Amino acid sequence: MGVFNTYTVSERNQRPSFNGRTILRSYFMRDGGYVSLDNSSVSSVMLFKKEANTSPSSILDPNTGLVTDTAASLAVWRWTLKGWEYYTTGGDVNAPEPTFFEESDYTATIGPTTSGIFNVGTGRLAVVLDGTIDGSCLLRDTTPIGAASGLSGEPAATYIDVWTVKLCAGCEWTTFINDTAFFQNNAVILSEPLLCATRERLYNKRIEKNSVEKLKIGVDITIENKTIEDSVKNVLRDGLITSGSIEVIYHNEKDIHSEPWVSVVTAGTPVDITGDNTFLYSFDTTAANVVPGTYSAQVTYSILDETRLSPLMYFTVV
Repeated sequence: MGVFNTYTVSERNQRPSFNGRTILRSYFMRDGGYVSLDNSSVSSVMLFKKEANTSPSSILDPNTGLVTDTAASLAVWRWTLKGWEYYTTGGDVNAPEPTFFEESDYTATIGPTTSGIFNVGTGRLAVVLDGTIDGSCLLRDTTPIGAASGLSGEPAATYIDVWTVKLCAGCEWTTFINDTAFFQNNAVILSEPLLCATRERLYNKRIEKNSVEKLKIGVDITIENKTIEDSVKNVLRDGLITSGSIEVIYHNEKDIHSEPWVSVVTAGTPVDITGDNTFLYSFDTTAANVVPGTYSAQVTYSILDETRLSPLMYFTVV
């Protein structure tokens, strides 16, 4: 599990279901770097059932490579930019051009953000499929539909999310297609309290000064209940961690007249969490308060009603 503006969400690789909140992220890269996308470079994101669209030709125009109007009208879900409705319904002609939502805009309620495209970083966009509320998506005519009514009870199936973007100024519109699967068997019932053990490991041991490198911390989860079947344990492991944060500490081993340790990344700083329970934090060693020496990282995260704190995990900046 992950967090999006304080709300718990499932990533696409964490066995999501339609009756929860699922975040669909896309990372756009070209020539070895992330592509900086502005509001004029993104058109829309659409979700289609894969079994009804086994090949791109069923939804894309063979001449343009873009989603056809016929296919767009049959999309299960659709997300657009903020303010898009003004330009399709003859609204306020003086309204600003449509633009991205920011993560802080997301309120998990019926409204524009639940049918909007979020800018979460350079070349990184996201949309949220919210199956906990009704009317969380807008059709082209602004009619609201929602998973709570129109999509509830959907069988476990694979879907495709289709992103229409421009990857450079003057480029033609291009479509990118991702797969995501939704499940019905990710809810379980237990006859005893869940017992789990965790072990954290920092993969980075040495980081060069003046580099920007992701600290990678893996969390191994062991379900200790002997009476729980392995199939259920696998389901539980995928979604137990719902939030996480990090603190990075510099350990002063040379200057006896200074503090023995200094926090260079404040406790509570959010981290990204991958589907295999790996925490990621981009550590910028070009910062003035980061000098060569010994550092430690410590992560804090939630599992059910528990808050876990890892031991200090040491690395060096050279």
